[in-house]
Amino acid sequence: MTCFMACIKLIKVGKKMNILDAIKERQSIRSFENRDVPNEIIKEILNISRFAPSGGNTQPWKIYILDKKTMKKLEKSVLSKLDKGESEEANFKIYPQPMSEHLKNRVKECGKLMYGALEIGKDDIDGRLNQLKQNFSFFGAPVGMIVSVEKEVDVNGWGHVGHFIQNMCLASMEFGLGTCLQESWSMFPETVKIITGMEESETLWCGIAMGYPNSKHPINNYRTPRESIEDFAKFIRE
Repeated sequence: MTCFMACIKLIKVGKKMNILDAIKERQSIRSFENRDVPNEIIKEILNISRFAPSGGNTQPWKIYILDKKTMKKLEKSVLSKLDKGESEEANFKIYPQPMSEHLKNRVKECGKLMYGALEIGKDDIDGRLNQLKQNFSFFGAPVGMIVSVEKEVDVNGWGHVGHFIQNMCLASMEFGLGTCLQESWSMFPETVKIITGMEESETLWCGIAMGYPNSKHPINNYRTPRESIEDFAKFIRE
């Protein structure tokens, strides 16, 4: 057994996270420690995540794991377009237009908590823009990934890829890692496709920032609320 694999074994034995705890404790991490994540751990997470369920076992997902040079190239290309006011046609709407009040209120609350943690005021346009730009550096994470969906699948196929992505988020926690799912990359699908070599048969969905969470940064120390089950669950009884 290699030294590294022995280390992975110790992690699994010494830090066994209950799946229920992982689901409740998962959060979007937007600040990371300056520590590299070994490729062996990334491969282990992918190897676990591939067991996600999908209709007819179609497995309609692809994932691109970017090295630091590619991440920097992608960041530079996108920020250059942002600064010039250039845009691309997104593959889907991140938020519905128009948006119903109950959804709008949740989005507003999420933004209020995040910008509040960062002490960025409502009228601080530059501060908010700079925070938006952090998306395109993967929030400084050592690992950046891009996830795509096979175009030929219908909307249910997006749900199947969602299962895979959730597995990625939860499996990473077993190794002390955090993640942030980034639909912001869908704003620049053509740039991402060119740099990653994504095929025309794929639709860009999101990015994943992954690394060791910086627990001292205020952006990682707030939690968004969840609705109670009375608000979304209906028990049907005869």
